[in-house]
Amino acid sequence: MSGEKTEEKPVIAKKTKTKAEKQAEHINRIKRTLTACLLGIAAGVLSYLSGGTPDATGLQDNGLLAFMIMLAAIVIQRHIFVLLRMDTEKLGAKDWLYQGFMTFAFWFVSWTILLSSLTLVAGFSANVTSGPVPVAVAFTDSSTGSPANWSWDFGDGATASTRDPVHVYTTPGKFNVSLTVSNAGGNTTRTVPDFILVNSTGLS
Repeated sequence: MSGEKTEEKPVIAKKTKTKAEKQAEHINRIKRTLTACLLGIAAGVLSYLSGGTPDATGLQDNGLLAFMIMLAAIVIQRHIFVLLRMDTEKLGAKDWLYQGFMTFAFWFVSWTILLSSLTLVAGFSANVTSGPVPVAVAFTDSSTGSPANWSWDFGDGATASTRDPVHVYTTPGKFNVSLTVSNAGGNTTRTVPDFILVNSTGLS
């Protein structure tokens, strides 16, 4: 055996983070996540406003523009972090992927909620749907999407253009009821077959 000694490499002790450093990192993670979520919501609202009026199916003409707005929101996150004086040098690929996913998720949810709640969809109800002749029926509009005009067809030849009309059926029979609502974005119709049943006098 030779008298040479193998030199041992010095063990570098891992720096232990202080409580203040851990707290600062936790706060920065919260700030980054909150920024991603708020950007996603803002992108969703902007996508809806710039996408044009939805049609009766809830689709907009400028869907590609909405997607580009979402991508822009992901890209500008780094610049926002700089403005907030947040250190981004230690962020890896997984961190940026997480940030982008949060922005995408909140953009998609916000945009979908706006499309589903503000899309023009006809709907209605009535206080009664059957009774002996004559029967007065009070109709209530329950359409979504901020309709500006209403066109009712009560099925017995009578029509109305008010939002919540009252119609009196004077002849027995089964009647289909249709409601067409419209605004600047278009129109949509709902028809319910045999919605009103009017019996002869004295019959239930």
